[in-house]
Amino acid sequence: MKRALVVDDDAAIRILVTKILRRHGFDVDAVPDGAAAIEQLIQYEYAVVVLDLMMPRIDGFGVIHYIADHHPEMFDRVIVMTAYGPTVAEKICPPVVRFIHKPFDVDRLLSEAASAAASGGA
Repeated sequence: MKRALVVDDDAAIRILVTKILRRHGFDVDAVPDGAAAIEQLIQYEYAVVVLDLMMPRIDGFGVIHYIADHHPEMFDRVIVMTAYGPTVAEKICPPVVRFIHKPFDVDRLLSEAASAAASGGA
């Protein structure tokens, strides 16, 4: 079973994305902020990381920097999901491949997750 990490401070979105991914064959860990995400990334390998940008403690930008520094092979498995417009994608450095706007389309999320998981990983 492919493992996914869902990172979002909005509990309703975190729960919804977790349920969607579980129904489609993913083993899902879900955390409320970037600090907890980094703790998970230290312990486990993920096929997919669904990541919000604006969160307390460590935001999504911090998680992206952590992945770039410690797990660059995972970069094409990160799906950034945010309510901020397309200009925020330009501010992400290094740039992410997968970007979904909130409110998100379930089919698009599943397509991106399947594509990310197919690129490698747990």
